[in-house]
Amino acid sequence: MVIEAFDIWTDDDVADEAGKRPRLPAGWADHAGPGIDVRTWPRSPRTGQPMLHCFTLWLPEAYRRRGPDLVAVAVFQWEDELYFKDPSPEVSAVIAGRPVEVAQPEHPFWAELAQARAHPRLQVADDGVASLLAMVWLTEAELNGPRVTRPAAAPALADGEVDNTSWRARHGVYGSLWLVPRDDPNAGVPPVSFPSDGDAYVDVPDMFDVFHAEHLGGTGMSPDGMRDGLSPWYVEVCRLGGISFGGDLDIALDLENGAFLGDWSTAVMIPGTDAGQPTPPR
Repeated sequence: MVIEAFDIWTDDDVADEAGKRPRLPAGWADHAGPGIDVRTWPRSPRTGQPMLHCFTLWLPEAYRRRGPDLVAVAVFQWEDELYFKDPSPEVSAVIAGRPVEVAQPEHPFWAELAQARAHPRLQVADDGVASLLAMVWLTEAELNGPRVTRPAAAPALADGEVDNTSWRARHGVYGSLWLVPRDDPNAGVPPVSFPSDGDAYVDVPDMFDVFHAEHLGGTGMSPDGMRDGLSPWYVEVCRLGGISFGGDLDIALDLENGAFLGDWSTAVMIPGTDAGQPTPPR
């Protein structure tokens, strides 16, 4: 199998920036989620808030690290400075089917929360800063099915939560996604921040001139260096679909490891049930 790395472009830029290089249609970055059961839309484990969809990305064969039938990932995010706290009593009661007194009990959020369940291939982690991220592995049918609208948000934000939809609209990168192969000597190689002479990974001094910052595999593009332990099979993004990390930093999502944010996560890590790993205690 030939292992390639790819730039990720939106349709607004691919024609100008990618020139005549081949390109593969590869999903979308906007508010609509993939064709999953809406009851399995990822939610905050603390407040039950439905997360915001960032992007859904089709994966070439080499990057399908959960099996050949899982052809894409969908990535979601929710801003919450108190993500590390236990679920709220109201959320715990609703999920357990117990009666609970809440403001606006007729609001659709509560009924939908009571019907919610985890997607069987859901992974959730915190970014160690102020937000939660979720990654859902998708079948072909889920990727190509009718896109799903985010469930109703709670009638009020909890302490610590921020709905940054307006910020995302101003600063995010949106549109149809395209994968454009790049001639990258580090395709299929784990990235390191400071390669030595014995490393398979090599420096690319002009990487910001020849590669796009948002990409699949290959040379790491973060000016602050790559985190330790990242596999060769990762997605590195900044602002794609409004995703944010530490303000304006790049974030790498590992497609190989159950801990897709690695040691960035400090309190929340829920590996997907199909990953064959237990859920660690919070």
